[in-house]
Amino acid sequence: MVTSTARSNSFPLKPLDQWRPLENIRSLLFLVVRENLNEEAMRDSLDRLIRDHLPILGARIEPKKTDLEYRLPKPFPPAYLLFEWTNNSVNSSLEDINLLPRGPPSTSGPFFAPSNIPDMEREWIPSTWPVERKYERPNAPLLFVHITKYTDSTIVALNIPHAVSDQLGFGSMINAWMSVLQGEAPPEFLKVSLNALDGPKLSQRELRMKGKYRILSSREQATKLIPFIPSFVLDSKEIRKTLFLPVEIVDGLRERCMGVIKAKYGEEAARLSNTDVITAILAKFAFLGRKTSKMLTLSTTLNIRGRHPALPADKPYLHNALSFAVSRLPIAKTSLAEVAYKNRLAVNEELQLKNIERSLAVSKEMYKRKYPLHVVEPSDLSYAITHWSGAWRDIDFGPAVMRQEGRELDASQKIAAVPLVFGQSLQRNFPTRFNSQIMSKADGGYWCDFTAIPKTMANVESLLKSDPKLQTL
Repeated sequence: MVTSTARSNSFPLKPLDQWRPLENIRSLLFLVVRENLNEEAMRDSLDRLIRDHLPILGARIEPKKTDLEYRLPKPFPPAYLLFEWTNNSVNSSLEDINLLPRGPPSTSGPFFAPSNIPDMEREWIPSTWPVERKYERPNAPLLFVHITKYTDSTIVALNIPHAVSDQLGFGSMINAWMSVLQGEAPPEFLKVSLNALDGPKLSQRELRMKGKYRILSSREQATKLIPFIPSFVLDSKEIRKTLFLPVEIVDGLRERCMGVIKAKYGEEAARLSNTDVITAILAKFAFLGRKTSKMLTLSTTLNIRGRHPALPADKPYLHNALSFAVSRLPIAKTSLAEVAYKNRLAVNEELQLKNIERSLAVSKEMYKRKYPLHVVEPSDLSYAITHWSGAWRDIDFGPAVMRQEGRELDASQKIAAVPLVFGQSLQRNFPTRFNSQIMSKADGGYWCDFTAIPKTMANVESLLKSDPKLQTL
C-alpha cells in the first residue's frame, strides 16, 4: 500500500503490452549458472537498478475500466516491496538431481533432456508464486526472484508479467542488472510514446488480408477452432519434453536445404538461417507420421527492434516489440527444405517496414476488440514458433560469481558465467502441442520446448534413434 508521504503516478500500458493473452501471462525464466553466485550482491544491485535506473519494475499493474495501467509511487515508500526475493539451498550438485545432462552434451545427435519445463518449475520456483497474473495477491510486485543454490551451480529463477516485457526486453533488464552489480551505469532504456507502435489506420480490407497475421471476421473467430476438435477428441493426452538440437546437425541441414532451394529456385533464393531450419524441424516433428495433407498456418514471432524508426537498435527497450511472419503449407507433403524456405520468405516480407507497420495496426485492433492471439487461417491447423536465443546473447553472470579462496583474479580478468536459459511465456492449462519455443543456444546446441501427442512423440523418438542426423526428415 502506498503511504500518504508518497505520490502515485498512474499511466496506461501501451496497446502492444496488454492485448490477450499477454495481459495475463507471466514469463518465467530459469538461468542455469554453473557457478556459485553472490546472492547478497545480486539482491542489493537489483534494488539499485530499480530505484536508480528502471523504476517501472517497482510499479504495480492495476485495472482501469477495461484496460490496464501502471501505478508507480514517487518516491518509493520505506516499506514498499520493490520485488520479492526468496531462496533455497540444496546439499547436492546440480548433476545429482538429473534435470539436465551432466555438463555439455557429448552426443552428436539430437536428444530429449531428462526434464521438461513443468519439472523445472516444480524444482526451481516456490509453490506460492503466481504463474499467471490472475493468481497474483493484492499489491503484488511485478518481479519475483528465486535463487536455488547447489554445491556447484546456481539457478536464478525470474518471474515477470509479459505485459511488462517480451524476452528481448527481459534480457536487456538482466544485462542492466549485471552492469549495476559491477559498479557501472547501465545504458538508458528507451522511452516510447504511448501510441508510437500502434501502426497506421488501415481499412478493414487491409486488416483482413488472408494468409498473413490478420483480423478474423466474427464468423471466422467462431469457427477457427473446428479443425482442432478431432485432435483433442482422439488424442487428449500430450507429452512435453526439452529437445536439444546440436549446432552441427542444424548447420548440416541448413547446407542441405540451401542446396535443394538453390536447385529449385536459384542462387538468390538459397539464403536460409539456422532459425529457418529449426522452425522447419519443429514443425515437421510436430506432425510426424501424419497421413492427410492438412493445410498448416505456420507463424514465427519476430522482434522489431532496430527495424522500426521508433526503436533504434542501439537502445534497450523493456516493453513488447513483436511482429509475426506467416506461411501456409500442407505440412505432411512439404519437405524440410521447402518449410524452411517458405518461412524465410515470410520473414523477409514481414521485416519490410510497411509490413511491420501493418502488423502493429493489426495488434492494435486485436487489443481494441479483445481478440486473443492465435495466428491461423480458418480450416487450417496452426503451429507457432518463438525464438529467444538472441535475447540472451550478451548475458554474463560473471560479475556475480563468488570469489573463492585460490581463485583471486586481477582487475583485468573476468569470470565468464554464461547461463543456460529455459522457461516459458504461455497461458497455463492450455494445450502446448501447437507451439514450440527455441529457448536458448548453449553447450553447442539449441534447447527447445517441444510438445506432441504420444503417437507423434514416439515417431520422433524413433526417428532420433534411427536417423540422428535427420537426413530422412
